[in-house]
Amino acid sequence: MDFLSLTFLSSILLCLGMAGSIETGYRLGKRKLQKYPEDKTEGSSAVESSIFAILGLILAFTFTGTLSRYENRVKLVLKEANAIGTAYYRLDLLPGDAQQKLRPLYKEYVQSRVGVFENYKDRQLSNTKYLEGLKLQDQIWKIANAAVLENKNPGIITLVLSSTNEMIDVANERLQASRIHPPAIVYILLFGLAIISAFLVGQDMAVNKTRPLLYMVTFCVTISGITYIILDLENPRLGLIRIDSGDEVLVEVLDKMVK
Repeated sequence: MDFLSLTFLSSILLCLGMAGSIETGYRLGKRKLQKYPEDKTEGSSAVESSIFAILGLILAFTFTGTLSRYENRVKLVLKEANAIGTAYYRLDLLPGDAQQKLRPLYKEYVQSRVGVFENYKDRQLSNTKYLEGLKLQDQIWKIANAAVLENKNPGIITLVLSSTNEMIDVANERLQASRIHPPAIVYILLFGLAIISAFLVGQDMAVNKTRPLLYMVTFCVTISGITYIILDLENPRLGLIRIDSGDEVLVEVLDKMVK
């Protein structure tokens, strides 16, 4: 099962689970009112308010963190394109033979970087492209390092090696950014609190003669919908919300190299 189907299924199951929890709470609340119509549980409102507040805080913090990570990943695409472009243009400072060796390697390197994310769903092919990029990084660094040391110009050494190093560092940043996600316990807690909150909502609604279906459905769909968006944003290469368009800047850099 692919990520998109799994995310949809998780959100639907959460929605159905919350609906079942509301119904359970509603029925138990009705029975309690029938047996003990005058009975009131002291402190129940405080407990409910606390649980709803915790659920709201977890949703807010998780969503904010997820959105921040998404924006950072988008920015890193542009940062890498700029780093590669700068390093490529600074090759003009090197001797002609070094330029002839490095320029084709840069083109191959950008192609490998584009391939990593174009084939992200195919993990084997994506990893192959990533490993190709690592080998090309090593070759580029060795040739560039040898060329500037031969030239022995401090300014050229600084400009060429710093831009090459920046290019390599950004690639590592993008890798690490793709691996950073909230701990699994956060999602478990989020799902658990959503179910518990739904149960409490059902109990509170037991005072009504009939089920307020509109409010029940609204509550379930809202919480499960926000949860889906959080999961989707955390994996912007696999879900509906994607950053593939951001890779166009790398393709543009490659086109400039070809020209």
